[in-house]
Amino acid sequence: FFFKQKTAYEISLGLVGSGDVYKRQTMSEAYRMEVDEIDHPVRAGWLSGLLSPRPLIVASTQDSQGNLNLAPYTSVMAVSTGPPLLIASFSCNRNGVYRDTLHNLRSTKRAILHLMPANLAMVKAVDETAAPLPANESEWNMAGFTHHDADPLLINEAAAAIEVEYLEDRPLPDAVARLAVLRVKALWTTTDELPAEGLDVLCQHGHDRLTPAPAQWGEKVAKHYNR
Repeated sequence: FFFKQKTAYEISLGLVGSGDVYKRQTMSEAYRMEVDEIDHPVRAGWLSGLLSPRPLIVASTQDSQGNLNLAPYTSVMAVSTGPPLLIASFSCNRNGVYRDTLHNLRSTKRAILHLMPANLAMVKAVDETAAPLPANESEWNMAGFTHHDADPLLINEAAAAIEVEYLEDRPLPDAVARLAVLRVKALWTTTDELPAEGLDVLCQHGHDRLTPAPAQWGEKVAKHYNR
């Protein structure tokens, strides 16, 4: 039994296998899959599984009438630090209607993007924010989150948050999704310490699966600073 368990050290070296014989993982037996020949749900599952983990973001916005909205996303990415820019992809439903988040961004130009603590209670709360609701109803009530005194868009229960300004959104080639460009205006944090090793927050890892941020092992890389 002892020899059949992969240790963290062996995993860190890329040693995989079963029993007491390990081999270094290679692509020697890989085969090519034509993406255009894969049904959309299966294709989405493959892409979600391969390009993961990704941080789970709960976006908080409001419309021009003051109605508050929450929605979870895993399509947010930092693409520039000078100026500080993020991008996010927004899809539409089968009727061609885009999420309230995109409509609210276009209307008020503002959102707060929350990173959420990694625990099962938070997973259930985040899942509630994904439920479809009429525009005049709020996911805040469903999730049980509370508002920060300084800003009604800020979730008290978040681990940290990024306040952004909407700049523009553009169509994606041959797709219904649109790509929004957001400028970071402020960071909401409870500490002055730089999160050099990341935060213990929820991530999507796999298809429709939320997990803690991975922290089994890490190694500092710095050669990119020599460019």
